[in-house]
Amino acid sequence: MGRLLRGVMRVFALFVVASTLFGTVSAVVAAFAKRRLETTEDPASNEPTAASVFAGDRFVSLAPALRRGRVITWFAGHDVDLRGATLDPSGATLDLRTMYGGTQIAVPDGWRVRSRVISIFGGTDVGVHDADLPADAPVLELRGFTLFGGARVTTSPVASWSGADHEGEALPPAVDEPPLADPDAPSADRVAP
Repeated sequence: MGRLLRGVMRVFALFVVASTLFGTVSAVVAAFAKRRLETTEDPASNEPTAASVFAGDRFVSLAPALRRGRVITWFAGHDVDLRGATLDPSGATLDLRTMYGGTQIAVPDGWRVRSRVISIFGGTDVGVHDADLPADAPVLELRGFTLFGGARVTTSPVASWSGADHEGEALPPAVDEPPLADPDAPSADRVAP
């Protein structure tokens, strides 16, 4: 029993040391990569690149025919709002690279989303229900990886992942959506006691 416990402790210690070393090397590489990454400033780009390294960011796309894009997130949170974009008729591919952080992608209702993202010590959540969509609905395909982080796809984001606004603040509604009601605001339907 004692040998087994010592063996488990050694494996755990090795994992902690390797994870710490990998995280440190990754942070150094991210610091150098941050200087070289060129992000897309034009929201109407059909092939945007959005990157956030060491600081959260938000990218809002108004692409008239989105074909492909890249989202790079290292040691940060990133909100990618595609609710104002239109997919190319042949569909689009979004390449995700998320390490030690999180990426939230907001898509409009009516898009089909397929994920081929590989997640290691993290996860990918596609919260888009496409069972009721027609067979010819536009398709957004996600590719890439998440490592010690995650990606979330939703049609109704309830909080910002980027921290670009106030922590926990919801993304603003899409251009054609009405604003969300404030649950704490007084309502005309309530009767005063």
